[in-house]
Amino acid sequence: MVWRRAPLLALAFTIFAAPAPTRKNGIESAAAAADFRLMNAIFSQAHATAFRQIPKGDVPDIFKDAGRVSIRDFIARVLAYYRGIKVDHTQIGFSSELIEELGLGNTMFPFPLKFFDGNAHFDCEYHDIPFGSELTHINGRPMVEILRDINKVFGIQSVPGKWDDYRLEENFSFLYYIARGEEKEWSLSVRPPRAAAARVVNYRIREGGNAPRIQRASLSLSQYQQPLVTMYVPRAKSLYFAVNTFMPSMNQLDSFESWHNYLSLLHNEANARKPENLIIDLRQNKGGVMNFSAFAAQWFLENPLTDKSRNRIRTRMLPFREHIVGLNAENAEEMMLKRVEQHMQDFYSDKMQDGYFEVRNNDATKLELKPVRGAYKFRRIVVLMGPATYSAAVNFARLLKIGNPNVTLVGQETGSPGSGHAADILVTYRLPVTALLILVPLAQVDFFPLVNGQQQQRGLMPDIVVQDKADDFAQGRDTLIEHATQLLSSGK
Repeated sequence: MVWRRAPLLALAFTIFAAPAPTRKNGIESAAAAADFRLMNAIFSQAHATAFRQIPKGDVPDIFKDAGRVSIRDFIARVLAYYRGIKVDHTQIGFSSELIEELGLGNTMFPFPLKFFDGNAHFDCEYHDIPFGSELTHINGRPMVEILRDINKVFGIQSVPGKWDDYRLEENFSFLYYIARGEEKEWSLSVRPPRAAAARVVNYRIREGGNAPRIQRASLSLSQYQQPLVTMYVPRAKSLYFAVNTFMPSMNQLDSFESWHNYLSLLHNEANARKPENLIIDLRQNKGGVMNFSAFAAQWFLENPLTDKSRNRIRTRMLPFREHIVGLNAENAEEMMLKRVEQHMQDFYSDKMQDGYFEVRNNDATKLELKPVRGAYKFRRIVVLMGPATYSAAVNFARLLKIGNPNVTLVGQETGSPGSGHAADILVTYRLPVTALLILVPLAQVDFFPLVNGQQQQRGLMPDIVVQDKADDFAQGRDTLIEHATQLLSSGK
């Protein structure tokens, strides 16, 4: 699982009252157990797949040996209990009030990192730390030990034994804090690019101050700054098309019409420029609206296909709605809760089968996908993907691979399965005692048909495995784009 201050009242009539305890001092074990029971109840009623993996019966008291439980210990114990559960789009994290109360603004690891096979490199330039420098030690401890500590809590090492989980890059500060605790000073052993030896850099966080907000440099590149980006690569006679999201993006990509307009313009320009090939970059695409991805895929199909993927849902009502604070990344207003519940009642059947409510009409989610008439025909299409490719982006790549014999998938295994994923309605709950937030998907999406050789619960596999190289990264070169360019330039 990817698991990401109460005000003090001064009363005039008493001066001897003890200060109110805060979560920074931990919480009573009984209160922690209550939050854990609530979390497990939410999973058992609302979660699309986790409930099948959770042990049956009442949850044990995993805090009975502790008088008080820190937030770190709470998360670590909960994750240990759920060890082995693999459901994408499920997260645990801190609410803003909890961040303030715990003082996490100035105790988290402050630098963005990029990982290559377990080696950490700075994805920024900060004072005398050059971009791409390797981080070998934190406060005297080698990175290999730190990763082992993180793996004990989060199980972040993949089945083949690789450190390619995108959470290392997106949430390293959170992972480090839960596994190692807070730090007031960072003593970092840094090896600059092409340097033989590492040197120590001491970075002290000012007491009461906040760590600098350092942006990830690799995402400042032009192709990742917008939801959709097109560029031409003359050497490979190719059009490069980065699709960074299938989420609605203000007025730009909030409807089928807006997607149609953009893709129509793209194909019109391709007709004018006559590129032979197309590179589609999905490496930063965490997903979004499934039907947007299917609609977009039609513009690159050679053959029609019938997508019979289905949605199944665990509950027809929103359980524990008094604890809901968000729906699909938006604030959960009462009217929205009512609309979602009405949708669940209208769309899903009254009878539960195999633990799920099926859709009322089996054809409700069936899509007849046809190549768009007049769309430009590319000789070859290379799709770049990796561990941060999720959800609707995996669906998009799946449809292209099935519906176009000229598509080649290049990169690494995707982060969410190529057989389907948990998503559709994403509900954010706030646990009342710990103030932790948990993001829980309600529906299970089962893809059909599948790409040949697709394994259940494994990511979509590339036809050609290409991994980023640390040296290329430090020099500002993109290993996958260069490989795709060479592949297409060779004409093979």
